Amino acid sequence: MKRDSDKVIYLRSLGCNKNTVDSEVILTLLKKKGYRLTQTPEEASRIIVNTCAFIDDAKEEAIDNILELSVYKKNGAKLIVSGCLPQLYHREILNELPEVDAVVGIGNLESILDAVNAPDTKRDFPESREIGCGYREYGMREELLTLPGYAYVKISEGCSMECSFCLIPKIKGKMRSRLPNNIVEEVRALQQKGIQEVILTSQDTLYYGRDLGIPYGLKSLIEELLKGTNIRFIRTLYLRPSYELFEYINIFKRSGVLPYFDIPIQHVSKNILLSMRRVGDYISLKEIITKIRHYVPEAIIRTTVIVGFPGETEEDFNLLLHFIEEVQFNHLGVFTFSPQRETEAYALKERVPKRIAEERKNTIFEIQREISRRHLRKEVDQVFDVLIEERFKNDPLYLGRSYHFAPEVDGVFLLRSEKEIKPGSIVRAKVTSADDYDLHGVLVNY
Repeated sequence: MKRDSDKVIYLRSLGCNKNTVDSEVILTLLKKKGYRLTQTPEEASRIIVNTCAFIDDAKEEAIDNILELSVYKKNGAKLIVSGCLPQLYHREILNELPEVDAVVGIGNLESILDAVNAPDTKRDFPESREIGCGYREYGMREELLTLPGYAYVKISEGCSMECSFCLIPKIKGKMRSRLPNNIVEEVRALQQKGIQEVILTSQDTLYYGRDLGIPYGLKSLIEELLKGTNIRFIRTLYLRPSYELFEYINIFKRSGVLPYFDIPIQHVSKNILLSMRRVGDYISLKEIITKIRHYVPEAIIRTTVIVGFPGETEEDFNLLLHFIEEVQFNHLGVFTFSPQRETEAYALKERVPKRIAEERKNTIFEIQREISRRHLRKEVDQVFDVLIEERFKNDPLYLGRSYHFAPEVDGVFLLRSEKEIKPGSIVRAKVTSADDYDLHGVLVNY
């Protein structure tokens, strides 16, 4: 059954929140060209898989989804793969996955418009992979894939730091910041759509504006947002662990700026950090975290670490464990080293066996579970603003987030209320209990 004339799009978005923004851009571009969006692939005449390629697990997830969705080609649907995977591996996809009808990279998302309409004989769109000198704008997003009440806002693209394990510079190029006025305009538009919390995201948020010559770029941007919009909450992600943060620290005391610090440290062993081509050590990283809590006592601090990096000894790992126990992060993500052939770290010797890396990851998770529970139990009987995102079916129980939690990576605030609450609303709620990762509470007022 031929469905090309139906102009019906199904998109599956994989990977990080930056990919979510790209998926929203793609859907908006297609909708403006008359395509109808569907939540079911069976209906679609065009199926798009927007992929991640950061680590092996992400690549495997992408391929699994491509193969899963390829079954709908029997209905006449065209299967298009977009995002980071074809940006880096377009030849491999075209040669090894005949199920894929077209590949579109991340350099120019408007190429998706050509891909959905191209004849079956044209599978590659090289212009889609061209990375420009500046940030490419696409206009306002009309489609959002997030739960009600919040949206991600990209403030830059790419990264110039070149950590030895990271594919981002090879996929997305050097850092390119957006112009502040464009960001403010987008946040105003999102506010008109009912968005209460904007989450500023990039690969390197702390260094926003450096390529544009804007002094203290992140501070300046947030001040512009506070002055130029009425958005309730601003949350930042991906802050580099740098003393430069303290040139910005006062903005996290401003009303509307959430005191949430997402600071990926990756490790604390000096040798491992040098091998990763990152700066810092146990003492400097501890000082950064300690100073944040001194200046912003209510700070919530999240980090990520990598275990099993080539050369990581038991001594290195135990040092990391000691740091985690001493610093007591509120939230912590753990990755095992994933060797990517295109990175410098791929050639490093002294690979840690996967079994040992997994054991190390599980050890950290067990320690962090206790730490998280202790932090959250301190909040019992306290009252917080909670952004309500959805209601459980047939139950007066709502899922939301207080300032403690970023979406998708942290816990949630589970709120019981006999009073009907509209998703996307902000309510006052009292914490009645806490478990390992979530807060539970009741409505105070709405």
